[in-house]
Amino acid sequence: MPDYYQTLQVTRDAEPEVVERAYKALVRKYHPDRRPAEEHQRATADMQRINAAYEVLSDPARRRNYDATLPKTREDESAWEVFMDRGLVGMFVDWWRELD
Repeated sequence: MPDYYQTLQVTRDAEPEVVERAYKALVRKYHPDRRPAEEHQRATADMQRINAAYEVLSDPARRRNYDATLPKTREDESAWEVFMDRGLVGMFVDWWRELD
């Protein structure tokens, strides 16, 4: 499954306005009409990916469904889930690394 957040170059917690601005910037950059003729096929493929990502991330219901299919990140995990997954020593090691 494609990473729509990576395609639009935004974070998972990006506000709808940020998603829209990123989409518009990418459209200006990759639209086939703004690219040289020899890049037209590549630009068309890029625009299809960008449009698909924006179609999902700009609609709140589709975005929630898409997010539900993504693997959890560390930021999504509660402290209890981290503790149960890595144990106390693992949590301490992670904390110590973050201090560096």
